[in-house]
Amino acid sequence: CSAAHAQAVRGVDSVIARRMATAHIPGLVASLVDSGRVIWQGAYGFSNVAARTRATASTPFQIASVSKTITATVLMMLQAERRFRLDDDIDVYLPFPVRNPRHPTVPITFRELLIHRASIADNMKFYGPLWGASKGDNPTPLGTYLRDYLTPEGPDYGAANFLAVAPGDTTVYCNTCYALLGYLAEVISGVPFAQLSDSLLFKPLGMHDTHWFAKDFAVGAPATPYRWAKDTGWVAYGQNGYPDWPAGTLRTSIRDLSRFLATYLNGGAVDGRQVIPTSVINEMAPPDLHTGFLTWWPMGVRTGAVLYAHNGGDNGVRTTMAFTRQDRRGVIVLTNGEASVDELAAELYARLAESRRRANGRR
Repeated sequence: CSAAHAQAVRGVDSVIARRMATAHIPGLVASLVDSGRVIWQGAYGFSNVAARTRATASTPFQIASVSKTITATVLMMLQAERRFRLDDDIDVYLPFPVRNPRHPTVPITFRELLIHRASIADNMKFYGPLWGASKGDNPTPLGTYLRDYLTPEGPDYGAANFLAVAPGDTTVYCNTCYALLGYLAEVISGVPFAQLSDSLLFKPLGMHDTHWFAKDFAVGAPATPYRWAKDTGWVAYGQNGYPDWPAGTLRTSIRDLSRFLATYLNGGAVDGRQVIPTSVINEMAPPDLHTGFLTWWPMGVRTGAVLYAHNGGDNGVRTTMAFTRQDRRGVIVLTNGEASVDELAAELYARLAESRRRANGRR
């Protein structure tokens, strides 16, 4: 097994160095999981170029929309406690009603939010200035922003906040839906969502470098996001922050996120303790696609195994996490630059799969 792992990571440093140089990526961290164990992680470049601060395994990187996998997991842990059912009308739990004004009699369910079929739209006139600001944590309370955006009495409400189709009809990627899922978890549990994430997931998993807000990092600032300008080189953004933060602002280290993924691939168990109910993982990323899936995107089939993935992008942030349940194998790549990392993640995953096939062939 160790020989196969050595084969998988041989030459990885040079592959990553070339990609970082050609794509102008200031800092990058990555990991590989095999048979539910983290078998390799690496850190390259800078988390802060101006200060020449090196990226390390404990450097928090914003993971952008990969955050949705965490939000969904926390919410589904409440579902495993039978605090709600996936096909319940969310209005039963909310302090304000949420209905598509074009389809006012059609309820929206938790399942529809999770699979981006709730007929709620991300209105770019509202979100564009917020997503582009990079001015740090947004101070608007989650419930206040959602009420203002989703109810007729709200100052940010409008027809463009909803799709023409009815809930359940069409898949359209929806950040607002995941903000609403985080708020639903908050309302159902009676605990603010950031604290709920900490108590249900981060602390039990030993994810000490993981927070939703930049202000919560007392020691070791999160990696600075950058864009590349041909004339001037790397240009720093501020930390990203917006009202729909459960959809994208989680900062975590490669060490922490790898621990989450390894736990996920071990059926929710870590160090002999069941942290994430296996039922949650089976609902979100079942071995058999015919049973339906939540949050993750099934990106294809590799040697009979479903490859699930989620990637993320924000100002100065590109990330991806992918895995297969059947062989409990996965890859994570996080950066503080704006070049796609999906191809690199695919290469790292392919190296792991090929080394395993070779090892099995020799037995």
